[in-house]
Amino acid sequence: MDETGRHTRLGAGVDTAVRWLGAALVAGFSSIVVYVVASRYLLGQTPPWAEELPRLLLVWLTFIGAISAFWRGGHFRAGLTDLLITAPRPRQVVQGLSAVATAVFLVVLGINGARLADITWSHTTTALSLPVGLFYLSVPVSCAMSLLVLALGGWRK
Repeated sequence: MDETGRHTRLGAGVDTAVRWLGAALVAGFSSIVVYVVASRYLLGQTPPWAEELPRLLLVWLTFIGAISAFWRGGHFRAGLTDLLITAPRPRQVVQGLSAVATAVFLVVLGINGARLADITWSHTTTALSLPVGLFYLSVPVSCAMSLLVLALGGWRK
C-alpha cells in the first residue's frame, strides 16, 4: 500500500473514531436532558448539575464534530474558487494555500485554547466541582486532531 493509501486509511479511522465518540456524546446528552426534564416535571426537583453536565457534553460534541467535518469537507465554504478558477492546477494551488491558512488558524486557536484551559483549570464549576478548564480543553484537542486530518488529506475534499 502506498503512502497516500495509508494516510487515507488513518484519516478515515480518525473520522470513524470521532464520529463514534460524537454519537456517544449525543446519546449521553439526550439521556441527561430527558432525565432532567422528567425530574423537573414528574418529581418536582431539578438535579443541581442540570445545566453544567449537558453544557460540557455539548461543547465537546461541537468541537469533536469539527474534526469529522475537516475530514469530510463539511465545513462551510463560499465555493468561489470553483467558479473563478477553472484550470485544475491553479485551483489546486489555491486549495493548498487555503489549507495552509486553515492550519495556521488551527495552530493559533489551539495555542490560545490551551492557554485558556490552563488559566481556568484551577477554577471549579459550581455543581459538579469540575475544572472549568475542562470546557476549554476541547479547543486544543479539536485543533490538534483537525490538524492531523488536514495533514492526512482532509483539505483535498
